[in-house]
Amino acid sequence: MTTHLWVISVALGVTALINWGSVLRGDRVVERITKPLVVLLLMGLAWSLYWEGRVPGSPPLLPVLVALAFCLVGDVALLHATETRFLVGLGAFLVGHVAYVWAILETAGVDGFPWPLLVAVPALVLLYARVGRDIVRHSGPQKGPVFVYQLVLFALVLTAAWKGDWLLLLGCAVFAASDTVLGHDRFVHERRWAPLTVIVTYHVAQTLIVVALFR
Repeated sequence: MTTHLWVISVALGVTALINWGSVLRGDRVVERITKPLVVLLLMGLAWSLYWEGRVPGSPPLLPVLVALAFCLVGDVALLHATETRFLVGLGAFLVGHVAYVWAILETAGVDGFPWPLLVAVPALVLLYARVGRDIVRHSGPQKGPVFVYQLVLFALVLTAAWKGDWLLLLGCAVFAASDTVLGHDRFVHERRWAPLTVIVTYHVAQTLIVVALFR
């Protein structure tokens, strides 16, 4: 691991911790600064891994940077989650997920049967049956966009499972869990622990995906 990668990784970890603390304390000023900064550092991590440590079969850098860029737009939009800004954020993250699917499809994958599908498919069915449909049902006029978003998110998890990479699947599954908690908190039932849970799982998911794609 090069010095550059160490610096980026440490900066990412410290910034994420500061952001989590700001969410826990309700410090909106620090949150507005650190939340987008985490994604910018993730873009730096992706760039560094691509040029310094990627393995054969890794995807092009472009779709990963596109995914992170749209996630950055979504993060900024959701800092003030009015109905309009929520839809902007939802659309931005949807495009980000599509870009991640593009990146995953460019990876080499594993030989043989994609065994992770045997875990991912029933897990997604259970997730939708237990939580996903309640989110859609309670999302009112946003029901259509929320349902489409869930389909794209599930497609991301299934694509990772189809490629047979367990680390990548874990990252995408944690992303799905994060968005599920966010949707349930917004549309079904608010919980005090939800904002911190959402941001921690979101950052962990993004980091796992980036590392899995270029490791």
